[in-house]
Amino acid sequence: MANTPDHPLLQGFRWRPIGPISQGARIDDLAVDESNPSTYYIGYAVSGLWKTTNNGTTYEPVFDEVAHSIGDVALAPSNPDIVYVGTGEPNNRQSSSVGVGMFKSTDAGATWKAIGLENTQSIARVVVHPTDPNTVWVAAIGHLFGPSEDRGVYKTTDGGATWQKVLYINQDTGAIDIVLDPSNPDNLIASTYERRRAAWGFVGGGPGSGLHRSTNGGRTWTRLAGNGLPRGTMGRVGVDWSRSDPNVIFAQIEVGADNEPVSQDAPEPQAARGGGGGGGGRGGAPAPPNPTVSGIWRSSDKGLTWTFVSNENQRPMYYSQIRIDPNNVDVVYVAGTNPAKSVDGGKTFTRLSGMGHVDNHAIWIDPMDSDHVMYGNDGGLDVSYDAGESWESVRTIPVALPYHVSVGMDRPYTVCTGLQDNGSWCGPSSVRNQAIRAWDWVSVGGGDGFQTQIDPTNPNVFYTESQNGNIGRYDALAGTRDSIRPNAGRGGRGGNIVQAEDGTALNYNWNSPIRLSPHNPSTVLFGGNRLFVSTNRGDTWRMTEELGKGIDVSDRSLLEYSYDMPGCGRGAAPGVKCIPSKGDGIQPIEFKTIIEIAESPIVPGVYWTGTADGNIQVSKDGGRTWAETSKNLPGGTREYWVSGVEASWFDAATAYVTLDGHFSDDFTPYVFKTTNYGESWTSIAGNLPRGNVRSIRQDPVNVNLLYATTEFGFYISLDEGQAWHAFMPNLPVGRVDEVVVHPRDGDLILASHGRGIFIMDDITALQQMTPASGPTLFKPRDAVDWKTDYRLGARLPGMKGFAGENAPRGTAIAYTLPTAASGQVLVTITNTANGEAVRTCTSTGNAGMNRFQWTLSGDPGAGGGGGGRGGAAPDAPAALTGPTPCVAPAGGGRGGGGGGGVAPGTYQVKVTVAGLEIGTQTFQVIDDIWMK
Repeated sequence: MANTPDHPLLQGFRWRPIGPISQGARIDDLAVDESNPSTYYIGYAVSGLWKTTNNGTTYEPVFDEVAHSIGDVALAPSNPDIVYVGTGEPNNRQSSSVGVGMFKSTDAGATWKAIGLENTQSIARVVVHPTDPNTVWVAAIGHLFGPSEDRGVYKTTDGGATWQKVLYINQDTGAIDIVLDPSNPDNLIASTYERRRAAWGFVGGGPGSGLHRSTNGGRTWTRLAGNGLPRGTMGRVGVDWSRSDPNVIFAQIEVGADNEPVSQDAPEPQAARGGGGGGGGRGGAPAPPNPTVSGIWRSSDKGLTWTFVSNENQRPMYYSQIRIDPNNVDVVYVAGTNPAKSVDGGKTFTRLSGMGHVDNHAIWIDPMDSDHVMYGNDGGLDVSYDAGESWESVRTIPVALPYHVSVGMDRPYTVCTGLQDNGSWCGPSSVRNQAIRAWDWVSVGGGDGFQTQIDPTNPNVFYTESQNGNIGRYDALAGTRDSIRPNAGRGGRGGNIVQAEDGTALNYNWNSPIRLSPHNPSTVLFGGNRLFVSTNRGDTWRMTEELGKGIDVSDRSLLEYSYDMPGCGRGAAPGVKCIPSKGDGIQPIEFKTIIEIAESPIVPGVYWTGTADGNIQVSKDGGRTWAETSKNLPGGTREYWVSGVEASWFDAATAYVTLDGHFSDDFTPYVFKTTNYGESWTSIAGNLPRGNVRSIRQDPVNVNLLYATTEFGFYISLDEGQAWHAFMPNLPVGRVDEVVVHPRDGDLILASHGRGIFIMDDITALQQMTPASGPTLFKPRDAVDWKTDYRLGARLPGMKGFAGENAPRGTAIAYTLPTAASGQVLVTITNTANGEAVRTCTSTGNAGMNRFQWTLSGDPGAGGGGGGRGGAAPDAPAALTGPTPCVAPAGGGRGGGGGGGVAPGTYQVKVTVAGLEIGTQTFQVIDDIWMK
């Protein structure tokens, strides 16, 4: 099992995946064995590296204990068993993760070795020499959120043992793409990219951006300018070199008209868009091609001179991927929200329709069969076998990008989550028989799915939120969906906010929080630049004062730019200084908005809020007055994202917060606790490893248990933050955004931003744990004797499908021992109604936690099973002479309905160690009365 915990009290637990998977996750790169295209790798932005050897019938993760964010993957053309992986997504999103350098496999992904460049954070392209697998070039784009020397073009000639930085511009400019001349690998074209994202904005270009050419294998470089290239400031540039005609290079260039001369006759600048003839406007004839703004340029002399072709260039900072058909220089594919194909050398483009998602980042064209094309996008993989006329959407890989998770109180309970650019979804935590299938998850909202909440008194009523405050309330039984977004209306009419004044500024974050009051689920809390409170499930709202710091980012600068300058998009005039891709993905008003809410479970109306600009406020009177407490943090207030706010389940004056500094290129873990309503704070980050903390939770049963989700995994503290321990059995290394404790069942439900939802069943033993040092038998959780639901009998033939894991049947028997047992550990489970022992077995005697799952079955019988088919019955096995091991046989004990062999009722468990009893506990086996 991957990532087994080190702490002795955390043994015996395991995370199980439940989906969803049909929506996929963001793909950064595809790497195919061109001699055998049925073998290929998929590199995901935050979901790891996956491999297939059977053309996509099945996939296996091959990087789970290494890293989660993949920038680029390259197979050595001379030996496809040699694989290089550059980690760290290069696509500039506010949700982009970070990598940990370069890795190499010499056995087709079975094992990996770190080979340096660990401080680059983001690697955009890896290119291997066609005949020498030890010679590799890397385009390292570097840190997204701060300056760094670890960026540029790197080269190794010894397989990664050493690296030489062969092209460097400055600490703000990295390399975003690199291509080799197919006829001469000494000829290279590289593009550099100056960029910076902050918590409040983005700049996607600058004087460091541009094209560079080398004719000596990368030892020296010449910056390309003039000779047909645009004059304006460049942003991101994607390039490709034709295999069928090595004289031809295509470059998709983001560029502004800021350095163009002002002329009355100059055509109006057009935003970078798709469409025939170079990106026309909407509702009319395409605009004429305009070589002063973003588009495609072509060179027919290996990059010496260039010719403008068209304005096809969609959202450059996020896409900028262009690929030439290896067999036809005039057939060109581009990525984007409207993936498109040209058959006339890039002059006009036709949209490729029928894919499973609109945001496309990776393209591969089979050099042996140009009809075979693959696109990787935010929904997964799409494959065509007719050059883009039709598509198969591959959605069988268990990856997804949830931000948050919520749970219901039905049985089995419902789980809802919001997924990056894939809407909101609800599905079962378990099913009564078979396995959780992709179709068990249902879509309940579009857009960028974020927050969800389920009414604990009615699982048919739930809430979802997509980007920038679009909150909706659903009633699944009634089949209704109502928008309940707070709205001040106009002229005193049409709004749903009580006593809102005309002109009231209402702003929302990309990820706006929703919470239901722990005291009354009809009370809904919703965050914008103010806290909105509804006592009637969102029909009407009252609002507080603005709770952010009120910072005006137009007074700030980012890289060389004053942020009050215009963007270089549609309407930017020639000769006017502008910011390439200004703010792409974030609006400045979001910086002052609430992103975390908590209400005290102890005292109604004690509210805590945290904002994107680092403000932490508390109200003790239902939101009428507020006290700003972030100024009391050790080191004073910061403008760091308040990623987590948790009101204590045990004391109204106690709360926990986490700050996320990675938007300022600070990956220090920040976790704080207050016991006096924020008048003072104490750091409890302790021994948490480097990595931004994304949320904090306190266990509702055990005051000492804390849970922290981080960029690189999940951590638990058994002593309220004095020490932290990785708690990732069966989890891959990777980003985790949120955890929820099921209030009835004592499960942990995890939003793994990369691999979907995971559940750790039954942590009630941890919830009962105290500092006592003696042997302890914990009270088992009540078990449900699930029925078989024959309506779930659908079958999916073959191996091309997803099967999420059901909850294990029965209940966990858990006990701790201060030292390893010196004799036999005997467990006896007795039906208290008749005093009969239904199960007697031997268990483990390890120091620390010992835990096994009783699957509601009795002792194995002494006799054998039935005979074989068509022949004599086999000899009966020998009669059992003593207790059998408590652990279920391999493959047993996982979910499923249909009678465990014991009747509902009260049962007692007793554990003895070397003949001495350490404890007895009783629990219930409950009849399944909830199947409808």
